[in-house]
Amino acid sequence: MAFLVFVLLVLQSVSVCRPQCPRCEQTSCNCSRLNLTEVPASPTELVSELDLSFNGLEEIKNDDFLSYATLRSLIMSYCNIRTIQRKAFDPLIHLEKLDLSFNQLDTLSPGWFENLTSLQYLNLLGNKYTTLGEGELFEPLKKLKTLHLGGPFFHSLNKSDFSSLFHLEDLFLDGRNLKVYANESLTTKLSPISHVTLGLNDAFHSDPSLAQAILSDFTHPNTMLTLRDTFFSFVAHTLLLKSACDNGITGIYFKNVTMSSIASIGLLHVVSSSAITMVGIEDTQLLEFNYLEGWEEDPDGVALFLNFLSSHSDGLPESLGQLEAVIVKNVDITWFYRFPSLNFLYVVFKVVRRVSVLNSKLFAIPCETTTAILSSLEFLDISDNILSDLALSDMMCDGAGVLLNLHTVNVSRNLLQSFNSHLFTKLDQLENIDMSGNMFQDMPETCDWPPSLLFLNLSSNHLKKVTACLPTTLQILDLSGNDLTEFTIELPFLTELHISGNRIRALPDGHFYPRLALLSIQNNDLRTFSSKDVHDYKTLKSLEAGASAYICSCDFVAFMTSDPTNHGVLFEDGLTSYICGSPDAERGKSVADVRLSVFECHAVIAFSLLCTGILVTCLLISGLCYKFGVLWYMRMTWAWLRAKRKPKLKKGVLEYDAFVSYSEMDSGWVEAHLVPALERSEPPLQLCLHKRDFVPGGWILDNIMDAIDKSHRTLFILSQHFIKSEWCKYELDYTHFRLFDQNDDTIVLILLEPVDKAIIPKRFCRLRRIMNSRTYLEWPGDEDQIPAFWESLRTAIKRPETFNGKHANGNETQL
Repeated sequence: MAFLVFVLLVLQSVSVCRPQCPRCEQTSCNCSRLNLTEVPASPTELVSELDLSFNGLEEIKNDDFLSYATLRSLIMSYCNIRTIQRKAFDPLIHLEKLDLSFNQLDTLSPGWFENLTSLQYLNLLGNKYTTLGEGELFEPLKKLKTLHLGGPFFHSLNKSDFSSLFHLEDLFLDGRNLKVYANESLTTKLSPISHVTLGLNDAFHSDPSLAQAILSDFTHPNTMLTLRDTFFSFVAHTLLLKSACDNGITGIYFKNVTMSSIASIGLLHVVSSSAITMVGIEDTQLLEFNYLEGWEEDPDGVALFLNFLSSHSDGLPESLGQLEAVIVKNVDITWFYRFPSLNFLYVVFKVVRRVSVLNSKLFAIPCETTTAILSSLEFLDISDNILSDLALSDMMCDGAGVLLNLHTVNVSRNLLQSFNSHLFTKLDQLENIDMSGNMFQDMPETCDWPPSLLFLNLSSNHLKKVTACLPTTLQILDLSGNDLTEFTIELPFLTELHISGNRIRALPDGHFYPRLALLSIQNNDLRTFSSKDVHDYKTLKSLEAGASAYICSCDFVAFMTSDPTNHGVLFEDGLTSYICGSPDAERGKSVADVRLSVFECHAVIAFSLLCTGILVTCLLISGLCYKFGVLWYMRMTWAWLRAKRKPKLKKGVLEYDAFVSYSEMDSGWVEAHLVPALERSEPPLQLCLHKRDFVPGGWILDNIMDAIDKSHRTLFILSQHFIKSEWCKYELDYTHFRLFDQNDDTIVLILLEPVDKAIIPKRFCRLRRIMNSRTYLEWPGDEDQIPAFWESLRTAIKRPETFNGKHANGNETQL
């Protein structure tokens, strides 16, 4: 345990001292071109890919990869590595790819690979080693499938070098300066290799027997052979390929080579008697051959060439064996307009069924050539050239019906500006047309297409609108990368529709495409779509609609994150590519990370619940206010504020001796007893009664306040009916409130019947105290006491008498 802790501490200290890589993601670190001088520390324990290319590491030490135990891919090309310690790669037991190309390694050690039992790809190209060592370098690599080795210093191969490589599928040997090769060192060790790439330039010239031995050993039936970085000057050089052809290779590819016209004739002879079905030429220069000068250097080759021409009246061979396909890419033909041996291309094109001429500045194919040479073609790819509308029309003989066997034609990335669909109308077997990457801007309303057309590619043009020109027979249509704002063309047989990279704002109507299985509409101006929009596509299985700023509504998010089995559609581009543009809180998030609240997703229900909650709360507050008299305090505060703003009436200008507050149920007693007894007495008293003296049409509360303010006293006729009367409460409330604002006594109480003080509202605390501390008048049950009652009442409510304009105390009264 202590030892384990010690090891962990050591590893931690080593990691702290190492540089850091700033370009790391979850499981991948791109540390290229950072001027590192040592392997950086691992940011996590889950790094599976590490790119250290183009740094200055020089030496790889035993402890450099201790923290990279999960690494599966390690790239250290162009790092100026000179030394690798024996145990440096021991921790990388899961490594599957190792690239050590273009460093300064002068020796290779078997100890590097002892623990790399999972390695499948190894690149050792471009180092300074001259041999693969004396031991069995690749013996531990039982699963190795791809091996790249050799370079400018590599000069010898031994029989034991490829021991135990029984599952190799791809071999790249740079043997440009190879001098020593042990015959049959590969045929006895290696199983048939699918793809062999050889760079044997010097061997073809200085040691043809060595080149022939390598070609014979490295090739097997069904092997694809690529020859690169080689100069084929004479017929003898290309005739060396016969040994490989005799082994049954099915294809031969020339990449970055230079070939003379006379060497190409040798290639035709080799191919014509072989099982080769494909010949490819890429990044190649074809040179004119000077026969007068070549006679001295290759007389046999020149004689073979002249004999070849003389033996065929038309200068063309009758057969090229089993050759079916030719690929010409990035080919430069010098002095093409006076190149007499371009006939070898005519030989090839006349017999093959598949021709690709890519990025070779092709600008014309005359109608005569199409008729005489290309008549048997089934596949024609002339993309990435400079064909114009006129040149295409000439190639197709203006739609006269040439290339009748053609199934596929690719004229993408040329200089076409017009839809010339009539050029293909008579090609009854034509199924695929690729016209992408041209300069189309408008589409005619109607077009004539072959009835067999199934695939049409019009992507990366400048189309702003599509019309019924599109053939209804299409099963696959690609209109990506245009300027379309809508797509409403009915195509009943369409199974795949690609309209990404436009400015479309809504999904096309699914009813127009009853058989559609795949819809790609990425990077458009889509804002949202619903399950109904998708369900309109009855047969849709795959949808790609990411890279737009979506309105992440609840329905949209719920649909996107629901189980695909519910709607039958898979989002092939992944939910992380569906980014929210709104609402603001979710902007920039992927749909998978959005979490919307209940109020956002169920607005009606949430609003209803909210309103219900508010209503219940209001009712509860109202009940509490009613219970504790809050409304009374508010009304009284408002009445008090209004009363404060009104000028006070002096006692000398009061209009009434008393304002009588009573319940309507007690009006009989007031009118029959109170009014006659006070107003008809001597001296008469002036009473204010609401039935008689309130201003008609005025607010009743204002009338109450004015009547109380203009009265010398307020006479309350207390009874059971009074306590229950709403308006009597207002009168009592306001009068009770005035008690806080005045020092004189203004209230006179008459009890018509016994009233329990407990039923008087508690908020009338002052009134309750008055009843407890002062005497109030009670309506006598004995008639003999009634006169004394009225006398006491008149004394309580009458104003000071006025005589000759003066009060009784001698002061003047202010009127």
